[in-house]
Amino acid sequence: MKHVLIPTDFSIRSLRVVHGVVERFGGEPLNIVLMHAIEMPTSIMDLMMLSRRSSHQDLITADYKDACEIIKNKYASVIQSMKTEFLIGNGKGIFRNFLLYHNIDVIACAAKEEFRKAGPNSYNPAELIRKSKYPVHQVPLAPRKEKFLVSAMSELFEA
Repeated sequence: MKHVLIPTDFSIRSLRVVHGVVERFGGEPLNIVLMHAIEMPTSIMDLMMLSRRSSHQDLITADYKDACEIIKNKYASVIQSMKTEFLIGNGKGIFRNFLLYHNIDVIACAAKEEFRKAGPNSYNPAELIRKSKYPVHQVPLAPRKEKFLVSAMSELFEA
């Protein structure tokens, strides 16, 4: 069983990496952790109020949840679990502990970085990933077809 970390910005576009991961590692069961990185709160009050039900949970949209369900159903024979987790903080030690806690074997990222901040405290974890000693699998994403009447959800079925 392979544990794969995929950074996400909660866009459906960021989930396209999952298709490449299944192609590359599909011969064995996969546990996928979709990680979103946010800065550690700086005020004491924010730190005291920080919990698993904090406002950063609101960043997860209904479309993102639906897209995750579509992917899980499409690759049900390969994907054992797929969950979204938050990395709170931006230190190397915090990231290393996050990877160890989730038993991550490999990190998969889009070959061409297209990160967008999902919220005011979000940040791009690319620098932490580069500095980690974990293997990084770059997933080349096919360019999106320019169609006017096709929703982003339909891209999940095309791969």
